[in-house]
Amino acid sequence: MNRTALTRSSLSSSLHRRQLAPLLAALACPALARAQEAAPVPIPGTTRHDLDSRGGQPFRVFLHVPAGEPPPEGWPMITVLDANAVMGMVVDTIRVLAFLPREAGIRSAAVVAGIGYRTDGPYDLVRRSFDLTPPPGRDMPAAEGRPGARTGGADELLDFIEETVKPLARQSAPIDPSRHAVLGHSFGGLFALHALFTRPGSFRDHVAGSPAIWWEDSAILGSADRFIARTDRPAPLRLLMTVGAYEQSLAPWHDPAWRPRMEMMRMVDGARNLADRLRPLPGLEVGFETLPDDGHMSAFPVAVQRGLRFILAR
Repeated sequence: MNRTALTRSSLSSSLHRRQLAPLLAALACPALARAQEAAPVPIPGTTRHDLDSRGGQPFRVFLHVPAGEPPPEGWPMITVLDANAVMGMVVDTIRVLAFLPREAGIRSAAVVAGIGYRTDGPYDLVRRSFDLTPPPGRDMPAAEGRPGARTGGADELLDFIEETVKPLARQSAPIDPSRHAVLGHSFGGLFALHALFTRPGSFRDHVAGSPAIWWEDSAILGSADRFIARTDRPAPLRLLMTVGAYEQSLAPWHDPAWRPRMEMMRMVDGARNLADRLRPLPGLEVGFETLPDDGHMSAFPVAVQRGLRFILAR
């Protein structure tokens, strides 16, 4: 046999062995043969709890406790709304920031309690329309493919957080009672404002991403007026509002038919004007940021990143 034939024979034999290797390995290790049956990747340090409110409303609470030793005074606690959509993002952002906290400008990681629902989807539109909107609420008819819903359940959710979620967190980890925070977007941002104006002792830090200030004829502004007039506000209190620039003007990718609704909602002007009204109040720190490249949905992840640094820096 000549050298060329030997080379071809050796190459063929080598290729044959490489092709057989995965099969032989699978036969030797049956687990490899089941590689398609991959296990889901959980959110690190996070447990899931199906709990009911006092009024019988079913929730799914995601509870994250950081690894390592807590600060001497306990962990800060962040209550996150729409947790089905963003719990993983929130936990991973905190883990990244806390890996080098001094470089990130934060004091520590945090316990996170995510308020969610018993669904595999990112949102339960009917439930959040009730849970995240202030009372008195109203019946909202079905429209544009959206199911009908009842609104006005924010006080019931605040009760659930105080009576059930905070005790669950305290049973799981030491919590700093002076560093409770709430973070929400859209109706969740409206909820954060409602909590600040009506129960300012529940949270120190409030992150309201793209708050729906326009909702129900801007009724939240009446709550703001009463909050401003109070002489017994606890201190310190902190508020960060963020809103996408493309929530009030059309982005290149938007449908022009959306313009009238955007002009009605005035998302940017409403948030900016409210921040200006609140900023002079003693004991209240107010931040406001317009996100130049974002619309309503893309502003949510950015609000999470901005909001977590706002909360954890102090």
